[in-house]
Order: sequence, then structure tokens, then C-alpha cells
Amino acid sequence: MDFEGRARVHSHLDIAPLIDIVFLLLVFFMLTSTFLVPEAIELELPESRSAQAVEDVTLTVALDQAGEVYLNGEAVGLDGLGAALTPLLEKDPGASVILKSDARSAVQQLLEVMDAIRAAGGTNIALATLRPEVTP
Repeated sequence: MDFEGRARVHSHLDIAPLIDIVFLLLVFFMLTSTFLVPEAIELELPESRSAQAVEDVTLTVALDQAGEVYLNGEAVGLDGLGAALTPLLEKDPGASVILKSDARSAVQQLLEVMDAIRAAGGTNIALATLRPEVTP
């Protein structure tokens, strides 16, 4: 006598579609996310009520509280600032140089950086400031 036994149900989890979905989600989030590059130099800019926006920013010189000098985010030092700026200013003589100085940096250091920019041929120097929040 031949008995029909219960058909065994082999349950197994096929993870191939799951891997596909996870991969698609990973690609989606990688393509749609924005990555913020933090500014390498942390500066606390001084405040000015008469500050105006500058439209054409070509060169940025930063001076931090410790007296370190950066040109477009790269450390150059005060001695190397003139040598690094001269070829850039020769290409574009009317280029504006934005000087970002920490609010706690010494005024003498700021003047030395400005003198180095002028010696390299920079004539259009603007100091970066923050507008204070006006509360009524």
C-alpha cells in the first residue's frame, strides 16, 4: 500500500532580490546625498554693520588666531604668501583678494598679511566680515 505522505515544504529564504534592493538603495543614497566639505580653517570673523557682499571672489587669504596664513585653503605661511600670490595675480591683475582674518588675531599680523598681498601686486583687497544679527 502506497501512502501519500505530506508534501514537504522546503522553506528557504532567497536573498538575491534582497541584495539587489539594498544595492539599489545604496546607489540611490550615494547619488542623491550632498557632501559638505568643511572649511579647513576655523575662523571667527569680525562683525560689521556696513558690510557689503563681494560678487567676484577669486583669491582667498585666511589668517587664523595663531598667525597661520592660508591661500585658498592651503597653508603657505607669511613668508611664502608673496611667492604664491605673485603668479596668480600676474594672470589676473584685477583679481580681488578676500582677506579672512580671525576676530582675535593681532592687528599687526593682519597688517603684515595686507602688506604681503600688496607687495605681490594685489590692489583689490577686501576684508571678510559677518553682519551682526539685528534683533528688534
